[in-house]
Amino acid sequence: MKNMAFLLLFLCLSNSYAAKASAETENWCGKYFEQDGRGYIQLARNDFGIGSRDCTLSGYSKRAMESGTADIELEFTRNRSTISKWRKFNNHLIEVRGKFSNGSIIGTRFIRDRGV
Repeated sequence: MKNMAFLLLFLCLSNSYAAKASAETENWCGKYFEQDGRGYIQLARNDFGIGSRDCTLSGYSKRAMESGTADIELEFTRNRSTISKWRKFNNHLIEVRGKFSNGSIIGTRFIRDRGV
């Protein structure tokens, strides 16, 4: 019985680590905004699972109109000093790189600002 419990625990832990490792680092294109002291990116729903293929205002607008948008938290914004550096991108179309995990983008790196 004890061996069975250890085996079950091992399988559960290995499965959770495998799921985290399988998340791909992608480029994400969307409008940046802040709410309640946290930073978010408004992504087109078509981009989920595959990332943003191109980051142009016309391409983003087309994808957003076709599929709608979703507000995704950027993981780095839990640190107040970091979020103040991103405030200049408020309502700008930006491109970031990171992994989509548990409803937020983790390991976020800024790629470029595409403007308003």
